Amino acid sequence: MKIGTLPVLTAIFAIGQLDRHVLSISLNQLGLEFDLSDLQLGLLSGLVFALVFVLFGFPVAILAAHGNRRNIVAASAFFWSAMTIVMGAAQNFTHLVVARLGVGIGEAGAVAPAHSMISDLYPPERRTSAMATFSVGANIGVLLAFLIGGIVGQAFGWRWAFVIAGIPGLFLAAILRFATDEPKHVVGLQEPVTKGSLFMATLRTMLSDKGLVHACCAVSVTGIVTFGALAWNPTFLIRVHGFSQAEAGIILAIGIGLFGGAGTWASGRLADRLGRRDARWRFGIVIVCILVGKICVFGILLFDNATASIASFFGAAGLAGVFWGPTFAHLHMRMPGAMRPMATAIFLFAFNLGGLGFGPTLIGFLSDRGEIHFGADALRYAIVVIQCFGFWGAWHYWRVIRTMTADQPQTIRA
Repeated sequence: MKIGTLPVLTAIFAIGQLDRHVLSISLNQLGLEFDLSDLQLGLLSGLVFALVFVLFGFPVAILAAHGNRRNIVAASAFFWSAMTIVMGAAQNFTHLVVARLGVGIGEAGAVAPAHSMISDLYPPERRTSAMATFSVGANIGVLLAFLIGGIVGQAFGWRWAFVIAGIPGLFLAAILRFATDEPKHVVGLQEPVTKGSLFMATLRTMLSDKGLVHACCAVSVTGIVTFGALAWNPTFLIRVHGFSQAEAGIILAIGIGLFGGAGTWASGRLADRLGRRDARWRFGIVIVCILVGKICVFGILLFDNATASIASFFGAAGLAGVFWGPTFAHLHMRMPGAMRPMATAIFLFAFNLGGLGFGPTLIGFLSDRGEIHFGADALRYAIVVIQCFGFWGAWHYWRVIRTMTADQPQTIRA
């Protein structure tokens, strides 16, 4: 029996985020058990994963452009889920790094092919909503990561949290492979024949579109804020406000999973609705949410009262993922179908290397350096510094709007 492709892809994306971010809620335990510095923890949660994720994303994009995307995603999900389980057996920092590299390699094979499949499943006028629905998987995955990592990690230890996090992906990989169909590639009018390097042809097409250049810069800078917060918010709640690991996990799960998921989904629907009247509103919504979200974020970090900090966090979480759906929908609307997997890989390269590679690592570095002067509050101020990158991202999104007109067609290829 065949089932809907988008729900399965969304579930697999959620499990990928679960397996990626269960580490975040476990950082404090890992640091204590293996005597690791904040810089080492930042590298483990950020740069170690990001390097292989972005490098392996390009060959996977080439495979996705010419091969069976469903099978690529299924095989990738199986591999990263197995490596998540392996992380639970680590005995030292080196073991953690090797297993984390494996998770990054596996996850590199998921998003670009999945985005390409979604673009072939939905017409341009519904693509932002579909991408936003897929993106909600990230919020669901983070919810599960913080619940499992927080509750299971506190009750049974971080090792069992990794084992439990890895199991669902093995089953979802089988469901995708045997219970869904590979979407038929939709060839648009004037679909180009790509000669030579697919990467270079895609890059040239992107660089010829100023709006896409700014969108790529925007998503990279925004990623610094996103991944820095995801990696260090659990440790912030534990160190600064004195929550237990389970309490921090529940708070973050509710905020990012429920409020964040609802905000991401609703913003995608709203962007499509307003975008039919004025295409620029697709990114206007993103800018408004970034600016309003910053008010909430600084409340999280600077309020000494735990209740006020958590209330601010729920507000910020509801706005944090708004950029994802409009950004990647715009990318796919502006790129030929054959180039979409590689275009996604290029955007993910910027998003993950800039965000995941730089954000958590820089916070760890600043926290270590500031501990002499600020003590436990060093982490608080390190996160504040990173959050300022959000204004830079908003400026790039504004530049995207400047390249558009109210009645601009949102696609050059179907």
